[in-house]
Amino acid sequence: MLGRGLFIKVKDVMSASTVHGGSSKNNLLWKVLIFFSLYAVLRYLVFKGVALIHFPLYIVNKILSISGIFFLALSYVTGKSIWPIFEDAPSRNQFVKYCGLAGFSLIAMHVFISLIILTPAYFPKFYQDDMMNLTGEVSMLMGVVSLYFFSIPAITTIPFMQEAVGIQKWQKGQRMGYFGLVTSLLHVGAMGLDGWIKWQLWPGYMPPISLLAAILVCIPLYYKLAGKAS
Repeated sequence: MLGRGLFIKVKDVMSASTVHGGSSKNNLLWKVLIFFSLYAVLRYLVFKGVALIHFPLYIVNKILSISGIFFLALSYVTGKSIWPIFEDAPSRNQFVKYCGLAGFSLIAMHVFISLIILTPAYFPKFYQDDMMNLTGEVSMLMGVVSLYFFSIPAITTIPFMQEAVGIQKWQKGQRMGYFGLVTSLLHVGAMGLDGWIKWQLWPGYMPPISLLAAILVCIPLYYKLAGKAS
């Protein structure tokens, strides 16, 4: 019900964006950030008992990561025209571009903050003594590879790139984001798979943010595979 309500709200804002343009897109950004901020505060600060002093980096990093994944997934879902609510193709393309760049920017901030706080104290499950274990190394590798794949469609959105590289290479670059979604799924899976199935231990019975990210990632991948099958 949570996911359904959220996507209904997104659909409403998307409809408004065809009329009001950039302001509604910015409203969507803030609404998503506020929604996941409230979720993170409830799960980690209220129910899990994480100290408030860790909000600026540890909690904000989680908010940025899930919000970034949300916008990247929404970009590819909208590109598949699952919601035929746009007045014309240019309106849809502008929304897809906005979501993609917003998602990439949020994920980039997530990566930078992760590098700052990547220590055994913050992420004990990634370490054995003073060195990373297999879980930590696989998760970090997939995260770096994801950023690489997402950077390609982000770069190709520069206005002159389509003319410079040609339409076929440009379209290929845009599709590289799907590989980013797959490696993102591996990133969060390596990070939190063991906790996903232990729902009795979820703080406040709220799913981990890594699980929410995995669900969001699977949506555009499903439509991509369904489109190929049909």
